[in-house]
Amino acid sequence: MAVVEMGRRERKKQAVRDSILEETLGLVSIHGVDGTTIDVICDCTDISKKTFYNYYASKHDLLIDICQTLLLQRMDQAIDAALHTERTLAEQLAHIFDDIGERNQQAGELERGLIEFMVSNLAANPAEGAGQLTQMNDCYARLYRQHREELRDGLSPEFCAELTVGMSNSVTLNWLHNDDYDAGSRYRQLADFLKSSMLKA
Repeated sequence: MAVVEMGRRERKKQAVRDSILEETLGLVSIHGVDGTTIDVICDCTDISKKTFYNYYASKHDLLIDICQTLLLQRMDQAIDAALHTERTLAEQLAHIFDDIGERNQQAGELERGLIEFMVSNLAANPAEGAGQLTQMNDCYARLYRQHREELRDGLSPEFCAELTVGMSNSVTLNWLHNDDYDAGSRYRQLADFLKSSMLKA
C-alpha cells in the first residue's frame, strides 16, 4: 500500500512540475523572460509561492531547467537523428547544422528568448555555465566517438566536440544580436570548416 501511495504522490508532483513548465513557456512567449515573474507563474498555475519554491529555488533555476529540457534535449535529438539517417560523419555534420540553422530561422520569441537566456548564463554563472557546456560537449563527443576513425590523427572526439560547441555558440551569439545575420549560411560554412579541418581527406 505504501508503494502505491508513493507512486501517486510522485505523479502528482510531476503533474505540478509539468504545469509550471508549460505555463512558464506560454508566459515567456508572450512577455519574454524578463517580463515573466514568479507571481504571474503562480497565478497561472494556481499554486502558492510556497509550493513554487518546493520545486524551484528561483525563476532562474526554473529557466535553467526549461533550457536543459527543451534546448539541450533538442540538440541531443538532432544528433540522434543524424546518427540514424546519415552514414558518414561529414553527412551527419551537414545534417545537424542544417537542422540548427532551420530551427533558428523559424524560432519565435519564446525560443529566441530561451536561447539568449542560456547563452548569457554561460558567462554570468560560471559554475552553471560549465555544466551546460559539459552537456553540449557530451552531445557532440558522442557523435565524434562514433566516427573516431574518420578524425584526423591526433584529434580526440572530446577536443573536436569542444571546438564544435565553441564555434557554434559564437554563431548563435551573432544571430541573437544582429537581425540581419545570415545564421543559416554561417552554420553551413561552419559544417564545411569542421569537415575540412577535422576529418581525414
